[in-house]
Amino acid sequence: MKVILVQPSALGGVQSLFTFHKKEGLGHKPPLGILILATYLISRGMENVYCLDAQLDNLTPQDTAQKLAEMNPDIIGFTVWTDFWYPTWQTVKLIKEKLPLCKIILGGPHCSVYQSESLEHSQADYLIAGDAEEALFDLLSAIQQKGLIGDIAGVWRKDGRKIIAPKSAQASVSDYTRIPAPNRRLLPHKRYNSILTPKDYETTMITSRGCPYRCVFCKMNTQKVYARSAEQVVDEFSEIAAMGISDIQVYDDTFTWSKKRVIDICTGILNNKLKINWAIRDRVNMADAQVYSLMRQAGCYRIHYGVESGSEQILKESGKGITLKEAKHAIELAKKTGFTTLAYYMFGFLDERYEDALETIEFASRLDSDYAVFAVLIPYPDTALYKIGLEKGILPYDFWLEYTKNPTPDFKIPSLIEQHMDRNTLIALKNTALRRYYLRPKRILREIKSLSSFCELRRKSAMALNVIMDTFKSSPKNKNLW
Repeated sequence: MKVILVQPSALGGVQSLFTFHKKEGLGHKPPLGILILATYLISRGMENVYCLDAQLDNLTPQDTAQKLAEMNPDIIGFTVWTDFWYPTWQTVKLIKEKLPLCKIILGGPHCSVYQSESLEHSQADYLIAGDAEEALFDLLSAIQQKGLIGDIAGVWRKDGRKIIAPKSAQASVSDYTRIPAPNRRLLPHKRYNSILTPKDYETTMITSRGCPYRCVFCKMNTQKVYARSAEQVVDEFSEIAAMGISDIQVYDDTFTWSKKRVIDICTGILNNKLKINWAIRDRVNMADAQVYSLMRQAGCYRIHYGVESGSEQILKESGKGITLKEAKHAIELAKKTGFTTLAYYMFGFLDERYEDALETIEFASRLDSDYAVFAVLIPYPDTALYKIGLEKGILPYDFWLEYTKNPTPDFKIPSLIEQHMDRNTLIALKNTALRRYYLRPKRILREIKSLSSFCELRRKSAMALNVIMDTFKSSPKNKNLW
């Protein structure tokens, strides 16, 4: 039985409000979701398993369907994010025309929110909600045995036009330490890079799942953290280094949630004399001098922080659980320890006013992290923000549900959180913040001095052009912001 797991096309997806999603953008990240699933299936004895990343080659849904038809699989699995629902839906439709006997399985974050709707309104045969490793193996085993598909946690299926729901709507992994590290050679690993990567190519890594915090804008639906052991993480670092990859982006929501685990990982890296560069995501209230010093010694060179707002009140209402004082301390400590820093900010929170947004722009300038990302906050499905917006009538209807039922290409998000600022104002604020942050002469000179390769120059030049072209489109209300 031939199985292909697919990262679907991004073409025709939801229209982005994010400046760096244009042209080359931030680069391409290896799709860890399908790599982890494929590696797990192979580890359980299913050897005829392959991966296809349609985004790496900028394939259209038509291109993707044609490529899959030529590969002629028995099973195709798609990982689906909300932004890529339409291109996935369209690809599935085209595949069914070319390979009517091929069974199609949907999974991923979007399908975990709209389980029955995603399955009913597409031509897929099955859907897995939640952590898919064990559920996918059980489903494929049942299909291969050509018997009846029994009840499997998280697995939704069709019986004619009827949707059969499992007793347990979401699948979960019983022991995360039993999930092997992804085999990155299942895709052309040397083609993945980032605009912030000093080297020509990089990879990403996930050492834990879940998050103990409750930010109103986040799609995480589990508060428990499932983590791989420090020894497993060090082994994965070693495997990546042996592949000739020296730059790793760790994509855990919070890498430092366990101080002991971080210390054990760093000690393992140092004891094994691994020569690797790596970056993490951290919370500003977790900044710790001892941990940071050890991470720096072990090769960690950049830390990303979700600061989100420069207004203390907005931060409090966001559920983030941090303060501006903690943000200032974290950035200062990271810089002092020798890290490159990146901070994320958003405009469009509940009850946020124009004055609050101006505070964010001013605070970001004072904080002066090495990089800053400014975005308009999108109320995604199943977030607290989306639910509150619907309850209060700020969002007029469940438009993500309607989009799931009737997907259209280049879907424009119809409503944001626009209590006190409309869409144009939010976009103008985002553009103003980017312009003020990145087009300072001192900032430009610092970036030029940091360049280490032609590839880095090319990618950062593309980003600079995006900033210039995008940020001068909308004018803010307050001309003094210019």
